[in-house]
Amino acid sequence: GIVPAMWISLEEIKVEEQPVDESRYAAENFKLPTLSGDEVELTDSRGKLTILNFWASWCGPCRDEAPHLQAFYEANKNDVQILGVNVTADDKLKNVEQFVDKYELTFPILLDETGDISTKFGAFTIPTTVFLNKDGEIVHEIAGPLSEQYLDEIVETLQNS
Repeated sequence: GIVPAMWISLEEIKVEEQPVDESRYAAENFKLPTLSGDEVELTDSRGKLTILNFWASWCGPCRDEAPHLQAFYEANKNDVQILGVNVTADDKLKNVEQFVDKYELTFPILLDETGDISTKFGAFTIPTTVFLNKDGEIVHEIAGPLSEQYLDEIVETLQNS
């Protein structure tokens, strides 16, 4: 099953240890229902840098990361799209709703009810975050929780590459 990424703290993450991967490849498109009942397709985000964040409500590091993701989203939503992909196959909808309310998340929350999308993107530890450029190509991937500062640094690097 999916395991939480417990062994790394937000303070331990350093940008230089995680170089941006230059081997770009197109992310496979998918369509998932959102918590609000809409459907979101990955290609809807083309033209913006897109951050796919795979998470579950029971994952401690995901709880640590949620306020950072939300703060980053509020500061950058004109240029960057965050899609929070809940690994619903391993989660309960009620808990997902409580998590979103608790952390006041306003970016789209997608429900991966089968777990297929999480598997396809290699989210075997959570949180896992996948960065896509404006053309929808995967340019960076990180397992473990991210801080707002780290998100700022990585997005700046990606926007300048």
